[in-house]
Amino acid sequence: MYQTLKPSKSEENLLKLQEEFNKDKAAKKIKVAATVVSGYEKSERMEVESPGESAEEIPERLGDAFTDIPKNFKVGPIIERTSFKVPRSGCNFKFSQATGFPIAKRRDTTLSTGEGSIFRQQMNKLKEMKCADNDQKKRNIEINQPGSSKVINKVDKKQIDQENMDLMSQMTEEEILAEREKLMSTLDPAILAFMKSKRFHRKETVETRQPSIAKQNKPVEGLSFEDLQSAMEILDQPESDKWLNFDVLETNKLAWIQNVDVPKITKDSLYEARFDFNGWLLPFTNDGMTESNRSLYHHGEEPGRPGYTLQELFQLSRSNVNQQKIVALNTIANILVLQSSGIYDEVIEIPIEQIFFVLRFSLDDNTPAILNASIKAMRSLIYHPIDETCLDNLWSFGLGLIQPILAIDNEEKLDDKTVNDQQLVETNLIKCLTRTDIVIRIRYILITVKPCLETVSYLMEILTRLARDSNFVMMQVYECHGLLQSVITNFAPDITNLKNLTNSYGQPLTQALKFLRVLSAGSRKIAIQLIDKYKILDSIMSYLSNESISANVNGMKLQIEAFRLWSSLARYGLTLDRFKDFQHVLYKLLDYHLKNSDHTSSYTVQAHVSSLLILISEVAKHDFDATKVYYQLLLDLGVTKWLTQFTTMQQFTCGKLQIVSSFLVAMTNFVMSNKPSSVDMSVDVLINFAEKMMDSHGFNLVTKDIQSASNVLNNYETHKCGANFKYTEAAVWNCSDHVVPVFKPNSCIPFIRVFSDFVESTKNKKLMIKFLSNDNVLLYLRQVKQANKYYLTGNWYTRVESGLLLSILKMAIEVQNSIDTGFFYALAMKTLSIYHEDQKPDVEYVLKHAIFSPEFYPPDVFLARMDIEDAEDPSKETLKSALDNINDIFNVYMNVLGLKKLKVNPLWQSVDVNMENALPIDWIYSPIIILYSNQQEEQNTITKDDQVFIITNCLRWVYIYETYFPSLAIMIDTTDRFCRLACTFLGSDSLFLIPDVKNLLELCLKSVLKIGDQLNFERNIHGLCNFQDFFTQLLEQYLGVSYGDALFGNFVLIPLAQKHNVKYRKTVWSEYAGIVQVFNLTEKDIVLSIESFLEPEETDMSLLRCYAQALRTHNIRTHSVFYKIAKHHVQKFHARRNMLNESTFEMENKNIVQ
Repeated sequence: MYQTLKPSKSEENLLKLQEEFNKDKAAKKIKVAATVVSGYEKSERMEVESPGESAEEIPERLGDAFTDIPKNFKVGPIIERTSFKVPRSGCNFKFSQATGFPIAKRRDTTLSTGEGSIFRQQMNKLKEMKCADNDQKKRNIEINQPGSSKVINKVDKKQIDQENMDLMSQMTEEEILAEREKLMSTLDPAILAFMKSKRFHRKETVETRQPSIAKQNKPVEGLSFEDLQSAMEILDQPESDKWLNFDVLETNKLAWIQNVDVPKITKDSLYEARFDFNGWLLPFTNDGMTESNRSLYHHGEEPGRPGYTLQELFQLSRSNVNQQKIVALNTIANILVLQSSGIYDEVIEIPIEQIFFVLRFSLDDNTPAILNASIKAMRSLIYHPIDETCLDNLWSFGLGLIQPILAIDNEEKLDDKTVNDQQLVETNLIKCLTRTDIVIRIRYILITVKPCLETVSYLMEILTRLARDSNFVMMQVYECHGLLQSVITNFAPDITNLKNLTNSYGQPLTQALKFLRVLSAGSRKIAIQLIDKYKILDSIMSYLSNESISANVNGMKLQIEAFRLWSSLARYGLTLDRFKDFQHVLYKLLDYHLKNSDHTSSYTVQAHVSSLLILISEVAKHDFDATKVYYQLLLDLGVTKWLTQFTTMQQFTCGKLQIVSSFLVAMTNFVMSNKPSSVDMSVDVLINFAEKMMDSHGFNLVTKDIQSASNVLNNYETHKCGANFKYTEAAVWNCSDHVVPVFKPNSCIPFIRVFSDFVESTKNKKLMIKFLSNDNVLLYLRQVKQANKYYLTGNWYTRVESGLLLSILKMAIEVQNSIDTGFFYALAMKTLSIYHEDQKPDVEYVLKHAIFSPEFYPPDVFLARMDIEDAEDPSKETLKSALDNINDIFNVYMNVLGLKKLKVNPLWQSVDVNMENALPIDWIYSPIIILYSNQQEEQNTITKDDQVFIITNCLRWVYIYETYFPSLAIMIDTTDRFCRLACTFLGSDSLFLIPDVKNLLELCLKSVLKIGDQLNFERNIHGLCNFQDFFTQLLEQYLGVSYGDALFGNFVLIPLAQKHNVKYRKTVWSEYAGIVQVFNLTEKDIVLSIESFLEPEETDMSLLRCYAQALRTHNIRTHSVFYKIAKHHVQKFHARRNMLNESTFEMENKNIVQ
């Protein structure tokens, strides 16, 4: 035994001990304690004989598991089975028997970096040596056969392959071929062809994946090394030539860092749009690359231009690199957000249809980051934040309970799939989206993927937009199994018993409540299910009663949305009993706001107050007793605080008027409930405060510039929706605040609207007169009356302003004896075309009590009526008869205009944005136009007597209108009025022959032609695609049924005046020459002067030939005005001819015969 040397021993002692050890080892006096033995060598397999039974006999004895184990059974020693080979990973190291360690591999020093890295060359060399050894082992097999299997790809591939090769090495060539033929004859030819094709197409070569540096440099051979400034800065450093692998120049890599060449563009040339990562459109070039825009340069088709084209973004969105996908999708989302604001209107057309399919494909990726970016982009495509914000803001003024239906076709029932996806997306984007099972995909994401809260909020906004679409799409969302339950359980839960709200799932989400509100607004049935089946009211009450939620801004927004959802349910008359049970919480909230909130509070706090007041107001409509305690508190504290504060305002914005506006909404319902005596304050107190408000500095400050916030007076172009997608069009880029005027920060239209509703509800004439005579209000009304054209009349948000005008007109009707009715009558007539479908009841009221009410007519009209009482003029008699039948006229228009048929149920909370305005701008001609349309479509089911009654009363009203209100009549273009009167002849074959109809029609025509010089048949005529076609119809009808009627002849003759296009005269004198033969209208019968048809002289040679032909053949009546017209122009032509050279005349006009 050798002892361990002590620390005190020196190196000499260590050497001496080593020498003794070597001597003993040489003399074999040392017994080795252990040796390294490979357990995987076949030659060293242990074979130990057992004194008892052999190992092979043991399984036979234990074959039956139920037999008893022998007690004296002798088991042999346990031995290691090493007959199988253990697979080894990595390289097969060879161990040295001398040292016990593997032999280190050495790099071949003869290799250089000429063709790939040294490591790659070394590994290739080892593979070649190994392949050579394998070829040597298989040299006895000379036939054309695969060296290894090309099909099996499992772990045991090598083992099976080796067994096959061993078996084949023991067979002769004839045996191998025989077995091969036998095997091939048993296989399916198709499978055999597939196996062969797989073998020959799987060629894996190193050179294909990694070409040599010389090949990589070939595309950039013309690159000058001196031009690479960035590379020169690196290689100019000392001893750079000695750096590893820097002895070979790789220009293909250096080309990526060469300087950017800024391209030039010629004027008016087109180029492809490029965007930065924030979605902003970039100019063609920048001054140069900077740190801020360096990331926008890339090696695409235009490396000198920064940014990415849409096609490049589409390609990146399908990349295998997740980060590239995310960047592309986020950029597309930013582009869509800016596009929805209208910034790219008339600049670039964004291909929405292409983007739709790209985003829908990306939505099928479950990677959280990619899924979030995809959903964000899809949300930016179909959900417009500006529109949604404006819709939400309407709630704070009590004007947002009616929600828009944003459907292309709200009458659709199902998807018949008669068109493919590409065709459908061009006509209805949302319907195409639902066809791709987007609702099911959203349900899967919410239930299975469970993304982050940001992604969930985007999904809720997508569902909100789907719920705003047609009833067909909305019901798909509602009926999707498990979707609504998942939304309510996870994002609108009852938090009464929850202690931890940190987890995103199980935490109430504002967007989820908004989705449920929009969904319930579409159907009362859904609202009932939300209450009874999903217990949504329990969730709402848990949010409102939790004080910790209202401690921050996000919590207050959640409570605001909870109030709005409850208001939507209460509008149906639901949840009234629960409102009473929740009195202690709501009363406490109202008391807190009365003491702590005012017009200086933040927008969120004011929205919180207004949402509570709107809820109280909606409940009061159905059960005033349930809200009596709240109204008592409001009248005790709210009137003296909030209304008084309004009178002393020094500055304002639209958002700062939320509290006072919602308070006025609540007071309006209080007054209209007819139960003011149930509280300790009379309506007179409110009226007195309203008078003080109108006299105050605050009211003057708020209303001093009403016209700047008017939709109908400001010519702003909104961001228009396409034919395949609808929205409310709130965005206006070409104005300072990028939103419709009614929602500008300095807009007072919403406040004035609710204030006028309150004044009108009081029925106090003194208060109404005070409001109507207010200087700021009168200035606005004068501008509305004097406007030549109204704008944005079909915009969803214009209904706020149209409601204001209706309230003003209803007040004017109430106090008509104390105001200038002429002013308000003109205002009523001019604004009738801006009112919407859901305002039809108010429109009917205005028509009955103002438009068709002689008592409301202006004083000059009243005096004119006195003059016709004793007049003997036939026209005066006709006018007197028309005025005497004013009630019949009113009833005709009520039925024809459909004002009795309200398409919108007052209890509904959603209205289709596609609904046209209640009345067209030319509504006074509607009976004639409808009769004409029915005749053209062969759907005229009206009896002859009814036709006479309708047209007679329509013409009576037109005559009254043209006579008494000429300044209003000219609002409709003269040409449009002429064409609409002409439709009378096309609506019936004999109606114009009835004396009363004929007399009225002639009087109306003469009234229209008082300014006949304004007739222009070449302009776009409202309702007509082409006047030429309309005139042709008129000519055919004249030939067929006119019987030479003089009035009908005048309508045919008027477009033939010399001032109008010659094509109309040529049509009559050539294609419809038969009219010339039967036309018997004399000069005294025409309504225009004869000079209109004689001057200026005709110069068209083809028409002059027609004139001459008709005169020569006597196919024209000598007493008709046509004879005089033709003779005049031919004589004038002869006069000009005599002044010309005879030879010139013969050459140019040889076909003219006198």
